[in-house]
Order: sequence, then C-alpha cells, then structure tokens
Amino acid sequence: MIVKELRIEKIAMGGMGIAFHDSRAIFIPQTLIGDVVSAEITHMKKDHAFARVVQYHSRGEGYIADLCDAFDKSPGCGGCDWLMASYPKQLEYKDMLIRELFKDHQEKILDFEPSPLETGYRNKVFMPYGKEGYGIFARYSHEIITHQRCLNQPELFDFILDELQKLLKKAGVESYDEVSLKGNLRHIGLRVNHDFSEILLILVTKSARLPFSKTIVAGITKRFPQIVGIVQNINRERTNVILGQEDRLLFGRDFLQDELQGIRFRLNYRSFWQINSGTMRKILNFMALEIDKGDRILDAFCGIGAIGLSLAQSADAIFGIEELPAAIEDARFTAKENSIDNASFEAGLFETLFERVNREFTPNILILDPPRGGVKREALNAIIKSQIEKIMYLSCSLPNLKRDMDILLESGNYELTKIKGFDMFPNTWHTETLAIFQRK
Repeated sequence: MIVKELRIEKIAMGGMGIAFHDSRAIFIPQTLIGDVVSAEITHMKKDHAFARVVQYHSRGEGYIADLCDAFDKSPGCGGCDWLMASYPKQLEYKDMLIRELFKDHQEKILDFEPSPLETGYRNKVFMPYGKEGYGIFARYSHEIITHQRCLNQPELFDFILDELQKLLKKAGVESYDEVSLKGNLRHIGLRVNHDFSEILLILVTKSARLPFSKTIVAGITKRFPQIVGIVQNINRERTNVILGQEDRLLFGRDFLQDELQGIRFRLNYRSFWQINSGTMRKILNFMALEIDKGDRILDAFCGIGAIGLSLAQSADAIFGIEELPAAIEDARFTAKENSIDNASFEAGLFETLFERVNREFTPNILILDPPRGGVKREALNAIIKSQIEKIMYLSCSLPNLKRDMDILLESGNYELTKIKGFDMFPNTWHTETLAIFQRK
C-alpha cells in the first residue's frame, strides 16, 4: 500500500520522521521535518504504521545531498540515520528529542553540546564481511551494505580495509555465510588511538584456521606500520554476538596506548572506550566542574577506569566497580603507570558490591555510566536509601535514562539539577546524556 504526499511533522525517538494519515502515525526513516513524500507501508499496527519512502516530492529545511554511496541504496546502510541533514539540523533534532522527553524539567536542560568532529569521529568499528566485501548491515537486517567511504570513521580505516580485502582474496579467505554456516571470516575490527599512532586490527573467524595468515600480516603491516597488533578472534557459535571467547595473537600486542585528559591508558581490543574521544573530553571537562578536592567518588560500571581516573586529580579519592576482572586489571595498571595513588578498584557486580563499598568507602558522589539497559531496580533502591549527596548519571539511552530518573525522583530523596546532551554519535539519532541529581 502506497500513501501519497505525506508531510513529515516531527521526529520520533529512534530517528524516524512522523507523518499522519487517517488518524494513524506513520514512522518513516530517512526523512526530515517538512519533507513531503510518498511512502509504502511496510508494517501496519492498530494505531500506527511503518513505511519507506518511494518518492520525495520536496525536502525540508536542513536537507543536504547525501555524501555516502551506501546511504541511498535500497536497502540502505544502517550506520546513519540523518546523513541527509545538515549538522546544525541534527543538533536541533537531538535537542528537540531531549526537551520533549524531559518536558517536565525544561528549566534544568542545558544547551546541547556538538561533537568536535562531524565526520571521522569513530575510533573503533567492526565491519561484517560478506561475499561482496566489508560493509555495515542494512537497518533491521543482516544484509551487508558495502561502501566506498564511511564518513563516520577515519578515512584511514577504509584505506586499511581496502588493502586487507585484497590480501584476503589473494589468500583465498572465504567470508562466513550465517545461513549456510559455511566460510570463515565473519567480521573485521579496527581500533585507533587519538593521534593515529597506534592501530589494532581484529579478524573474527569461525574456525582457528586462517590460511596464509603470516602473508596477510606481513602485507598489511608493511603497508600500514601504525598497526601495533593483529588479533584473530575465534567465534565458533551460531550467534549475533560479534566476538567469541578464543583469541590468537597474530602480530604485536592485543592492546594499544591512548591518552585521555593527560592520562595514558592501556586499551585492550575488547575494552569499552567511548567511540568519540573529542566528545568524551567535553563530558569529562563538564563533570570536573561538579567536583571539589574533598569529594570521594564511587565510579560504578567503571570499565578500565576512564572516567574515574580522569577525574582523580580533582577529588580526594576514587573507587571503581566493574563486572569484568580484565578491565579492573587494566584500571589498576593505568593508575600505577600514571602515579595515581588515590584510586582503588574492585571487580564484581555493582548491585552486589554497592552497599558494602558505600559503607566502607563512604562516597559523597556517585558516577553511573551503565550499559544501554540502564541500572537495575535493586541497585537504584539501594542508592535511594544511601546518603550519597550527588549522582552523575551518563547514559547512551534516553528512554532508559528517563525510566531510572523517574525512580530516583519519585523516591523524594533526590532532585534533578541539570541535564545536558552531548553529541557522541553524529549522523545518527543517538545522544550521550548527562543528568545530575542532588540529595534533598
């Protein structure tokens, strides 16, 4: 069913434009407010529908011609939502989403913070590899959309990927087919530090056998001497999870050295690290303004300690909790290498360790930077009962931040003082949002 001349009236959470027809909201990707389109209904629900554009009759304010060959394909690459929007328009939409979601707290919402880089900002990618080469999955699909140049990653990544693809084909390395379960190479990963002096290359395969691996290693490292390590990760499972549990080091080391806020970090290829280093620096600078020398900070979900260690010089003491023991080892290593003697770390689940650590460490500030799913209710209940004075909650999921915020505020123990959005992910609808709460 095709509906003609729909006008996009607003932008929804998830980045789609919304048009209205027969009292039904129709969600349409790759549209701007003010676009007039004809669209084919793809999924019909009771009170709303989803559709795809079959014709643009006119484009809304902020439209720019697409700069990527994969964005306009049908199906298109799923890596971007708003590549057709000017960067100022993207920022306007993101600010709009935050203000609409937190409409009851308008006076607490600060100006949205842009990314230092509009393109080339990603310091890590994992590209699925198929018969036609490397690329990104189409939206809601496992069809690989290849590209000549991905604007979200450094141009150097595509140069490496192009050269690697030639070496792989010459070596006869077959791509993995998740339907037939045949083939071997599943994904190619790249991670780079802030000044492009060190790069990690990761080859995710179904089996341990990788023909002519020494030839591949020699060829790619000769062409790109910045590569300090090549890891073969072996994922034998039939799964959508990218990485498996087995590793083989093919060259160099499995970590790189990076710098953040003047601190040198050891970064394993598996470690969590914000993908936009420039925006992360802005977030840390803003958080530092909330800290005094006498503060004792509990850094929950601390990973390798990036936030806590970056703020340690501004505080009396830092204590980090992280589920993964390997990440805690890296955090301790970084603290020692940088002579940071007021930071301690413990491996374990935050919801399990919080009450004891809170009692023994006596923090007055809590930093929450949880996975996309947010903080578990039992942990939020324990936080509410604590005497922690200030909470800084950093989230990559607006809906889950809103859910957890409501729980904290409804307790009556905390009040919201500030919300600020940061653009960690240009050309997509996603934001990184910091909410700050004060105990009443």
